[in-house]
Amino acid sequence: MGVLGGDPRWSEAFPWLARTSQSWKFRRLLEEAETVHRRSADRLRALGRNDLAQRADKFAAWARFDLDEPLAARRLYTVTRDLREASRPGSLFGKALDGALSLAGADRGNIQIVDPATGSLRITAQSGFGAEFLDYFAAVDDDRSACGRAARERAQTVIADVNADEGFASHRDIAAASGFRAVQSTPLVDQAGRLLGVVSTHYPRPYAPSALDLQLLRRYGELVGQAMSNRLRPSPRYRGRPLTRAVEGSPVA
Repeated sequence: MGVLGGDPRWSEAFPWLARTSQSWKFRRLLEEAETVHRRSADRLRALGRNDLAQRADKFAAWARFDLDEPLAARRLYTVTRDLREASRPGSLFGKALDGALSLAGADRGNIQIVDPATGSLRITAQSGFGAEFLDYFAAVDDDRSACGRAARERAQTVIADVNADEGFASHRDIAAASGFRAVQSTPLVDQAGRLLGVVSTHYPRPYAPSALDLQLLRRYGELVGQAMSNRLRPSPRYRGRPLTRAVEGSPVA
């Protein structure tokens, strides 16, 4: 039956591979790639090149994800394919947001990019929000919202219920007016790990995405970041300036 034949998810995710007599080679290549990257990471770490070791670890993790979650990987590749067709910044951001909403199972969200002059986050694409939300979150440079925390920590952030999150208290009114109770924010990073922006998805009721969905969104954030780095001129870079709390009453999130 071959390696792929032993797992029905592979046949469902990649039917064209399952129909060929050489389909087992695809999984074997992924396994070899994972091994090579993990060995490279160990060697680089021993040489003190932790930055490159982390990148090798990431590539190994991607190969393992494809091996363990072929159906999820198929979902990811399907939405990522649209990014390659985007030639203009506006089109890229729109397609990137559509993909994030699809992966997250959400109908509201936005993409923010880092302003290279100020380090603040500015909305470049959105779905489902009105003028009040867009004005309120026009420039984000604090760490109380999900997007602000994701940018500051360069890590995915989930607020499962904005009404129960003390840090989000100052933004609850706009959340209520905009009709969301939960939000997740994922950094958009380039191949060097530099922060280019944040993609956020919003939910009308308290909600926490599954571990698998969050993993998909993290990987998607890296792929979107790479597309931004390759196609935008020039790519904005977050230069590590700490996000500062806004002056009391100022309209940032």
